[in-house]
Amino acid sequence: LVPSDDLLRAALLKYRMQNQRREDQLVSLKKEFDYDIGLTSWKKLVKRLKIPTVRTQKLPLDTVEKAVVDEVGKDPTQSRGPDFIQDQLRLKMILAPRDLIRKIMLDKFPDGFDNRFPGKKGKRVTRVPLHALGPYHEVSSDGHEKIAPSALRMGGVGFSIYGFKDKFADYLLFLKIYPDVRSRGAGGHIFLDFVQETGHIPIQLTTDKGSEVGWLYAFMSTLRYVFLLEIYAADIDKDLYPFHVLIKSIHNTVIEGFWRQLKEKLGLNLKDFLLRGKIEHLFNAHDPWHEPLFYWIFAPLIQAELDNFKLWWNHHRVRHQHEKILPSGHVPAHALEFPELFGALDCRITIPQEAINNLREQLTEEEGPREDYQTWPGLTPEFSVYAVDVYSRIGQPELNLAHGWDVFVEMARMIALDS
Repeated sequence: LVPSDDLLRAALLKYRMQNQRREDQLVSLKKEFDYDIGLTSWKKLVKRLKIPTVRTQKLPLDTVEKAVVDEVGKDPTQSRGPDFIQDQLRLKMILAPRDLIRKIMLDKFPDGFDNRFPGKKGKRVTRVPLHALGPYHEVSSDGHEKIAPSALRMGGVGFSIYGFKDKFADYLLFLKIYPDVRSRGAGGHIFLDFVQETGHIPIQLTTDKGSEVGWLYAFMSTLRYVFLLEIYAADIDKDLYPFHVLIKSIHNTVIEGFWRQLKEKLGLNLKDFLLRGKIEHLFNAHDPWHEPLFYWIFAPLIQAELDNFKLWWNHHRVRHQHEKILPSGHVPAHALEFPELFGALDCRITIPQEAINNLREQLTEEEGPREDYQTWPGLTPEFSVYAVDVYSRIGQPELNLAHGWDVFVEMARMIALDS
């Protein structure tokens, strides 16, 4: 059966957003709808359904220029090049030629190209060839604290980040902010958050030897060997495929290399936005209302930026490397969804919610509940209700990173009057 035009249009728009090549789209149509067509029919279909492309969308120059300026405006350190900006616009279905984007950036932000010149970058970490059987064969995890309290030095406020990344597909599985990513209890709850969100564990989890990995090791052991060996992963040889490997941080390149990309393309900008409160003396660590207000405003904004970065990362095209054994020149989301196209196996081990609940109960008994590790300091339910009321009273101004401190100042002023 031929899928309806509505289904086909939605699918083709999704493939366009995912940056799939024409050949990849044909495979996706076959897999998703059992709709087998050739390149000529695909071209006719795209034309008939008016699926926009870089060549056919033909947006007004003013529209493209405004979109580029808005994106670069989020990048005060000028670390993002035309390719990154083009990908960001594509996620919003603004399809502009790279040459046009580069021309606009040269005209409006010429200094950025000097800042990104390769000679200005530090030495790269030495890499070695990586191997994996497929998605979820090996997942690396680690914490990132470049905008944590110790990095900001702003009276104890800040955000720690924790991520899980697939080795084979280069896919970012999980990226969240937390108050604590280093204690044993925090690490255990973060791991269960990851399993609950994805519904799976890998054959092997790879981490450094940080203080947070104790429960990660215990839970991987339980799920792989005790609980799942005969039920969900009976065909996995425990002697050939270890459940958890501990290595030095510098060798955990799957996730460490990603942290460098995050820092260059987003992290430095986030730090600049947050430090405005310190540089302009907007945040007072001795005011008891400033800490919870800081988290009420900025925690959702920082998480939204990370969610957007995760979306971009998983749908951008990875640089092609001839010498690389694992896939390259691909889109991570495509490799995760269709591993068979890359001659690989889907290694996901599905975990039932009941198992997660049981482990959460055990962890809560021994280390304390999730809320003890994931509640922002001072941000009580009562304060959140009060903050919503204050935000409403100041007219509910636009709340984003660019205006976050302006809203903070207005709300802090209103709270001071109430006090």
